[in-house]
Amino acid sequence: MLQFSPNSTIALVGSSDGLPRGSDAVPRLCAFLESLGLRTVVFPSLYQTAAGTPQPAEQRAADIQVAFASPEVDAVFDLTGGDGANAVLPHLDLRKIAHTLKPFFGYSDVSALLNPLQDFGHVPVFYCQPRFLASCPAAAERFTRWIQRQDDDLFRFRCTFLQGSQLSGKVCGGNIRCTLKLAGTPWQPDSTGRVLFLESYSGSLARMETMLHQYRQMGMFSRCSGVLLGNFSELAKKQQLPELYRIVQDIIADPALPLAVTTELGHQPDARCLAYAEICLEKTQL
Repeated sequence: MLQFSPNSTIALVGSSDGLPRGSDAVPRLCAFLESLGLRTVVFPSLYQTAAGTPQPAEQRAADIQVAFASPEVDAVFDLTGGDGANAVLPHLDLRKIAHTLKPFFGYSDVSALLNPLQDFGHVPVFYCQPRFLASCPAAAERFTRWIQRQDDDLFRFRCTFLQGSQLSGKVCGGNIRCTLKLAGTPWQPDSTGRVLFLESYSGSLARMETMLHQYRQMGMFSRCSGVLLGNFSELAKKQQLPELYRIVQDIIADPALPLAVTTELGHQPDARCLAYAEICLEKTQL
């Protein structure tokens, strides 16, 4: 498992909508990371403009490019979410980013960047929101234990199998809505032989159903090695997860395809971290 070295430098960037100016989230995160011996570099496009809008996509992409190119930077944390991450893709040179081996952490709308960074930039990517480290004690504790090489509980999550008994392969996907922004683009992920991970913060059952049909029509379910459903926050709050799972099984229409579910990966502040690497989950796993 990836491990930071002592005194590693973390770049804090924003590919999506940006954080409000004056937000204390970044200073609090910097203070937490620095308490662990890590250094931080905050890139200006992480923040919104004075008008409260995201920085231009070209500037957001340029900051990400610089973060990967900088010899002082060891890892990149994207602290944003929302709607704008896919706008940076035409302005990134993924060939120059390739093989830098700097881990990139992000979630939600940043799914539109995680998949291309992995597939075309050969970057190790991780699904989580580092901003929560400064506000959620459970997340902070797990990250601290990982940094201090005590355990890797940060990456461990419980799951239940609805179909099959083993799920293995390299991960692709992410937020169910935001990953779909890549459909029909040069950066659309290929699910062949891979574990398709899907989660969502908001959206009704009807909205999830129509997006799941699009995944099926794109051939994502027929080519993947299995499906891992993370938390669907709004549906969990409404106690509608069992109904969602039935819809997923009906749309997949293949009882032989492994399907596992977990509520420990998603938008909640205490969510675990998912590495988009080779994973192997078994029915007996806790």
